[in-house]
Amino acid sequence: MERARALLAPVLLALAACGDVGCGNEVISRVASPDGHMEAVAFARSCGATTGLSTQLSILPAGQLPEGSGNILVLDGSIPLKLAWLSNNSFSVSGLGSAKVFREASQASGVEVSYGK
Repeated sequence: MERARALLAPVLLALAACGDVGCGNEVISRVASPDGHMEAVAFARSCGATTGLSTQLSILPAGQLPEGSGNILVLDGSIPLKLAWLSNNSFSVSGLGSAKVFREASQASGVEVSYGK
């Protein structure tokens, strides 16, 4: 029994350190870049009953699913975003309104991002 605890302890510690345990992403929309190589992926992220839903955005290679939190934008609540590619390396997102912003990056994966409220 003591040996089982000794083997299990590092596994439990690793899981506890991982912030994504119990979290899930649900894709809301995907918008491909003009050349089709990249996508803007808006998704809802939930980490269980004790946390609220968030709206998040990642710029990813085409066809890839978001893992973890958004690499561009993280907003509190369910926010209907407006997404538009301006070119293969420039992207615009609007519709943030007065949402509480947790992350608002200006670029990811070589793509510059601009924001409108």
